[in-house]
Amino acid sequence: MNRLLALILSAASFASPVLAQKTAPVKPPAKPKVQVYAPDVSQWRIEVTPDLGGWLMDGKQELRIKVVDPKDPDPPKDDVRSNDYDGEYYEGDGEYEEGPAKTAEQLKRERQEREAKERSNAWRYRQLLIWFNGVYSPMTIQVGHSTQFEVKSQNGENRLEIFESSSGKRIVRSWWTFATRSRLRIFRVRTSDDEWGSGNLEILEPNGDLAGNGRRTASGGTMDWGNGYTHPTPAAGTYTVRWTGGYRGGKPFNVVIEGILDGGTDQERRWRFERLMLPGAGPATLGTVDVEN
Repeated sequence: MNRLLALILSAASFASPVLAQKTAPVKPPAKPKVQVYAPDVSQWRIEVTPDLGGWLMDGKQELRIKVVDPKDPDPPKDDVRSNDYDGEYYEGDGEYEEGPAKTAEQLKRERQEREAKERSNAWRYRQLLIWFNGVYSPMTIQVGHSTQFEVKSQNGENRLEIFESSSGKRIVRSWWTFATRSRLRIFRVRTSDDEWGSGNLEILEPNGDLAGNGRRTASGGTMDWGNGYTHPTPAAGTYTVRWTGGYRGGKPFNVVIEGILDGGTDQERRWRFERLMLPGAGPATLGTVDVEN
């Protein structure tokens, strides 16, 4: 009897550490620490290259605009970015090769690191307000990265103004150009609520020719792929401004079109057309521009 009791007590003493080990809680992996940088926006500056001023012979300039923080704790590699793309940029060479399958824990860890990096770089995303010869163009940029911006100078004086709202920094550049002037310009104005917008600008000329989708009319009018219409010598008459319609699965959006005749002269005239476009709506006439010789 005593021997049986001793065996039972001995088995219990060996089992208890095992049970305790099985029931011990598993600690989750520590989340990566994020140090959020608080920039001193008063120290920022706006850079534009090439430098603008004086007389320029070329009518088109490819600009690089950059907001610089002199106290940036981790200055990024300055890769030039387009002003109409806000996605991720692939950095690497050669073909992509898929590695071995990752565990759920590895995927979770990578997601946490990616989110931590996004939070640490959130301060870089800023909004620039740009006016070129009176035409307004908002642009999202990242501090430390250069962004491309193309301007087409008009004959005579040109003016570029850039404003960064969070820092209050503003720069103004003016120059003169011998460029061939387009007497009539009709173009779409980018607005903050047009991310769901779709469709194209069309101009019906007085003789019945239709300018749209990158086409050039017999009279010399040209519609570029950015919804901008120009004509160096427009004939007198009425030019009808139309919008082809909105994506059927999208959301309502405002389309804003502006027209300038004889810009930069004493005879300058301007038009502005704005209309709410509904998803799947057909072509809409926004207004007309009357040209007189």
